[in-house]
Amino acid sequence: MPQKEKILLTISWYIGLTAFVGGWLIFLTWTTCRYLFAFDFEQLEFIGFIWMIVFFWLCFLALGLLFIYVLINRKQLHKKMLYTTFIILINIPSVLYILDVHSRIINLVFVKLDNHSGKEFNQLVLQGNKKAWKLDGLSEGSTMIFHYDPDFLIADARSYSEPDSLKLIFHYHGKNDTLAFPEFDLGSCHTLVLDEKLMLHSGIQ
Repeated sequence: MPQKEKILLTISWYIGLTAFVGGWLIFLTWTTCRYLFAFDFEQLEFIGFIWMIVFFWLCFLALGLLFIYVLINRKQLHKKMLYTTFIILINIPSVLYILDVHSRIINLVFVKLDNHSGKEFNQLVLQGNKKAWKLDGLSEGSTMIFHYDPDFLIADARSYSEPDSLKLIFHYHGKNDTLAFPEFDLGSCHTLVLDEKLMLHSGIQ
């Protein structure tokens, strides 16, 4: 005997699948922009927030439609019902994981450093009052993408970076050069240019 109202199962399946795939696509694109390009794709963060709210309610609708479908076809249970339930419910741990990782990422600072100094550096160190971050070497004319996690405090339910005297130390040919490094807000992305006078300038994000 054929199943009745198969459209209910189909709608439930595609709502769950769209929520899962779309949510991860938005999150991974936003994360990749930061880690690989030090670029803040602000629109994606807003889209992801709206996506989460919309599909939160749509997934409830999908569960309701699936429940109706199961009741109608309770004498003809099949695996597609189980798969559909899974693809809908998997969005719960998925969203919780994404929110947890997002909360950690927005407490980092991402920097793109362009080396126009004409010099090649063996290693860079970002030195703060309480901790330091060892960075890779930097060839002349190359670009480095890095991130660091400044200490922060929570006030008004928001995180703020604690004041720090950051220094960027360049190691090359047995010499060290130290430059003052600007303080940035948590979760921000910035481009810095190192010129031939070994001075840092803000570039285009």
